[in-house]
Amino acid sequence: MKNRKNNEEGFLRSLRSVEMTAVILLLVLLAACKKYDLLSIFASFSESPDERFAMSMDYNSQHGYDKIFVDEDDYKLYVMTDMHVDYSTNNLDTYIVDYLEDTTAAPFSLCLGDLVYEKGHLGYVYEHVKPVSDAGCKIYYTVGNHDLYFDQWKEYFEKFGSSTYWFEVQTVSGFKDLYVSIDSGNGTLGVDQRAWLEKILKDSDNQGFRHKIVFTHTNFFKKDNSQGFNSSFNLEETYDLADLFARHGVDIVLQGHAHYRDLTVFKNVSYLRLDALGDHFEEAFYTIFSIGDKINYEFIKVK
Repeated sequence: MKNRKNNEEGFLRSLRSVEMTAVILLLVLLAACKKYDLLSIFASFSESPDERFAMSMDYNSQHGYDKIFVDEDDYKLYVMTDMHVDYSTNNLDTYIVDYLEDTTAAPFSLCLGDLVYEKGHLGYVYEHVKPVSDAGCKIYYTVGNHDLYFDQWKEYFEKFGSSTYWFEVQTVSGFKDLYVSIDSGNGTLGVDQRAWLEKILKDSDNQGFRHKIVFTHTNFFKKDNSQGFNSSFNLEETYDLADLFARHGVDIVLQGHAHYRDLTVFKNVSYLRLDALGDHFEEAFYTIFSIGDKINYEFIKVK
């Protein structure tokens, strides 16, 4: 009986040793991967949301918040997301050309994050979107989880600026639309950004905005396991933010991350998830919005 007990204890010790060895080996393999930052799928090893928020607020205090004037009451807004650029920018280049050749498009565009797929290509994206600023227009970016992998936040910040900010659009007849970018790259806003967002929305309640549009990377309503648990909001934070958006009259929340379109309406707020634009996808789209009395949109297939 005693020998049997000793054998069982020895087996359990051996099993634990094998398990520990397997865990260590897995961590080594994850850390050694140069193409995919696999460790960051499980935990964030770069700046926290609160640290990025502090850097964004410092940037905003130096650069201010934009007010854009458009010469129509209905304007056309181009939006792209999830380009996942490595060395191929065919779809991104198509988007840029289509946008710049559209003489009816607004002088600004939105990008909902995941500019790159792996490390080392943020500069490549920056060069390929440069024709937009050269033409006197602007792309407003929000950061995606892939833009944070491999400790890329500082380079993203250097090239594309703040990830948390707002700007205002004013039409020829004086209608005003509010746009708010929030940083959801880690699947949470953090404490400070959450407080900032509530103040911005509360202050906007009596300013006569026609529309309030929030844009971010991570989608709020997870309907499948396409992204696993990677950069996903937890249920409590989703409900808290959904309640905040509803109380302050947000019309629509634009999101990317899951790579295919979806529309969820919750508490009279539309949560629109857009298709990916990246060259790696079998089908790729960008989206054109018509912003007027109502918000309409169409998906433009690039391949």
